[in-house]
Amino acid sequence: MSADYDGIILGAGHNALILQSYLGMAGLRVLCLERRHVAGGGLATEEDPRQPGFLHNTHSFYHRAMTQMPWYKDLELDQHGAQYIEPKLNVALLLKNGETLEWWTDFEKTCDSLSCFSKRDAQRLREWRNRFIPIVENILVPESRSPPLPPDRRRALLEQTSEGKLLLAVSELSPLEFVRREFESPIIQAGLLFFNGLREVDPCCEGFGHHIPALLAASGKAQMCLGGSASLAHALVSVVKNTGGDIRLRTTPKKIVVENEKAIGVVTEEGEFIAGAFVVSSLNPQQTFLELLDPRVVPQIWRDSAARFKYNVLAPLFALYLSLNEQPQYKACEKNPELEKAFMLILGLEHTDQFTQILEHHSAGTIPHITMGGIVPAL
Repeated sequence: MSADYDGIILGAGHNALILQSYLGMAGLRVLCLERRHVAGGGLATEEDPRQPGFLHNTHSFYHRAMTQMPWYKDLELDQHGAQYIEPKLNVALLLKNGETLEWWTDFEKTCDSLSCFSKRDAQRLREWRNRFIPIVENILVPESRSPPLPPDRRRALLEQTSEGKLLLAVSELSPLEFVRREFESPIIQAGLLFFNGLREVDPCCEGFGHHIPALLAASGKAQMCLGGSASLAHALVSVVKNTGGDIRLRTTPKKIVVENEKAIGVVTEEGEFIAGAFVVSSLNPQQTFLELLDPRVVPQIWRDSAARFKYNVLAPLFALYLSLNEQPQYKACEKNPELEKAFMLILGLEHTDQFTQILEHHSAGTIPHITMGGIVPAL
């Protein structure tokens, strides 16, 4: 049995490390258990042993509006080595005919790009951005930084204002339904869905229609951590250690121990019992509620919910990492040299219908028409 801790956190992904940092700042002694050899979860940057100097971010790469996050500022992560850049030409969608749809940090330049495909859509973009700026600032941002309200209570509060009513109405749609209803160009529809983040939100899922106008109203765009995503992990680990926290690597939890309806510690695969006044799991629902907790201490409704949990079938990606002698050349750059400095380049996306086709292929276990997003980190 190990020395007692005020708390134990399972998994050392970024969410866990952020929580551990705050708890350490509050004076608590917290241990984090991680089965891998390194902390950070998806914040993984690896060097090609055959090509010294080539660093590949093998999971998380694009970090949207990271420097605007309260925890980034509270933990002073820039002072611990997490430095970010936000390229002005944030995303560019390259089409087969040589045209490009561009997403800039400068909103007016984004509108100018959209107007080449549809002046009506460019105007709709402005309208929805203006309508959602107060919603983002006065509702969505405060909600993201507060404990969640019961759904009925939240709806009752939102129905008291015009902004709240608009948010509720738009939220009933899926992102796909929203873009098809509000925009006419299939290219602009597809671009907005891709820009919104395929891994975070299923475009066909109802209840997330507000994500598109919220994206338009948000000031932060995709960012890159200098030195690789692992630099953010290293910064978080530095804060954890500076606030008195411990991280134990290559340690796999086997069981969360519960007595009198209270979690009192964790047993590891090696048979060690580690006591803690509380246990937090940053692992997935199946691991947490079906594997680590005794069925007798978990309400059946929780176990049923965990068993039914479905992962986003649009999100699976195949990543290819290349060590090149020079920057890739794109035909579209002949007309628009600015594309050479684009942060992300999207290829193979020509129409909104492709999202439905991707979903169908992934559900069937087959390979869809290739749509890709690429970047040259060295640039």
